[in-house]
Amino acid sequence: MDNKQWEAEKKQFNDTSRYKDIMNVPRHASRAHLPMPQIDRAGQFAPFAALTGYKELLDQTAKRYHNKDYLSREELLALIKEIKQLSKVRPWPTVIVTYFDGQTGFYEHYAGQLVNVDWRQQRLRFRDGKSVVIRNLKDIRLKEEM
Repeated sequence: MDNKQWEAEKKQFNDTSRYKDIMNVPRHASRAHLPMPQIDRAGQFAPFAALTGYKELLDQTAKRYHNKDYLSREELLALIKEIKQLSKVRPWPTVIVTYFDGQTGFYEHYAGQLVNVDWRQQRLRFRDGKSVVIRNLKDIRLKEEM
């Protein structure tokens, strides 16, 4: 962040001069109403109706991913090394992958001809249009090896 931008943000967010007239005024205490309990006060800031169903959606997703085995760092590095080796083979090889399907919540096997390794989007792409997220892979091997 350059100095000019820093000064602009500092002025915008740290300038309290507009509030000098109310800064030292004591907090209003109603004579007609008791103070609201702190637990009720927090309820005012609870999620509103626009997010209804969001928690249930998260719970459903968590249930689907319950079966996923996350690879250790060493296993992931070994898998990436294997993918890099396979991506150099021409013509593109036919591989068998074991991957976690986030829609079903289970591991699936798929055999297909690899046509691209998209490192930016972290996906393997196959001749028939299917793509698999690299982080969802459990195993990849040449079809002849199985």
